Amino acid sequence: MPNGLRKLAGAITAATLLCGVSGAASADSELRRALSRVPAKVAMDRSGIAASFVGLSELRALYAGDLTAMGLRVSFGGTDTLKSLLMSTDGSWHDDTGLKRNEIASLTDYGTPPRAVVLWRFTEPGVSAPFVEGLGQRGFSLANGVWRNGEPMKLDFTKRSATNPFLGPLGRASMLVPFADGVAQSPDPGAVAEAGAVSAKTSLAGLAPIESALDGIEKVAAQGSILQAIVLTPAIWMQGDDVMDLMATSPTADKKVLADKMAERAKKAPTPVSLGGIIADVETKEPASNGVVIALPYGDCGIAREGARAFADKWKNAADRDGQTGAQRTSMEPSVTIHQGKEACVALISLLATPDAKEGNPVLRYITGAIWRRDFKPLQGG
Repeated sequence: MPNGLRKLAGAITAATLLCGVSGAASADSELRRALSRVPAKVAMDRSGIAASFVGLSELRALYAGDLTAMGLRVSFGGTDTLKSLLMSTDGSWHDDTGLKRNEIASLTDYGTPPRAVVLWRFTEPGVSAPFVEGLGQRGFSLANGVWRNGEPMKLDFTKRSATNPFLGPLGRASMLVPFADGVAQSPDPGAVAEAGAVSAKTSLAGLAPIESALDGIEKVAAQGSILQAIVLTPAIWMQGDDVMDLMATSPTADKKVLADKMAERAKKAPTPVSLGGIIADVETKEPASNGVVIALPYGDCGIAREGARAFADKWKNAADRDGQTGAQRTSMEPSVTIHQGKEACVALISLLATPDAKEGNPVLRYITGAIWRRDFKPLQGG
């Protein structure tokens, strides 16, 4: 069987396992609390990316509230909402939102623009009520349970404001649905209504593989903090796969070359497809360094060890589009531990780097750059 089809078969197994919900997740980290508001269905997003998280409380504590330094560190969550928070002044942010910037614990986004959703989590539950009470004074009206400051999906360039998170640089109206400790924001009223109804049991954090991955990362970060993270779906491991390459090939291509390539790939041992994954930017106290921790959940620990080996091999030997491997790009070698979760076994891959005041976390910059460019070879096993 061609390697690509092996991966596809693995993904089908992954989809089956991801459908199981492990129950209400504990609230040990802001990352877990934020993912407990993200719908579980995004765990099978075909883009390979389920959600991204920015821990604003953790970043403020690390950088003493210096927004410039915080912005340099951030690699995920490049939404207009986050940009407006980093660009605004204390006064303009409060005028536009009725909130203080330090009342936002985290921002988490998921979905495809322009219907993507941004989840704001407040630092205290008591922030929610006065925030909702002030929406009417800020151009919002309530219709069918959704607060809106204009027509869904409509742009109004006369209202655009890069520092106003409810309008943004295009003047796009915001739909809001508050919940106990935050608010869901999107141009799409249906998307925010769905977000507002999510519980821990029906959330991304409630899925068994993701819960186990969170357990592993929280264990590593027990003496530190999780600054930002991105949650991957099983589809990430098949981006750029042989089968996809074959389907995209010109009909005039040399069929023998293609056949030889597929035959050669078929000789290689199948690589286990992770049941998703989390890439986290973890600031540890011992040793005091920037760390990237990658949590890859699998069905059992034997498969987890094989998955970790495949990742480490790719990191060291698979060149990216510019001809360099992850190890060459970052001068980092991965270290691996195995964490046995409740219903999944997690390969925890750590890549530590020296802090850089201008570049933030250099390893994370490299990894996220590869993801945004859809250049996955250094990150994929097999």
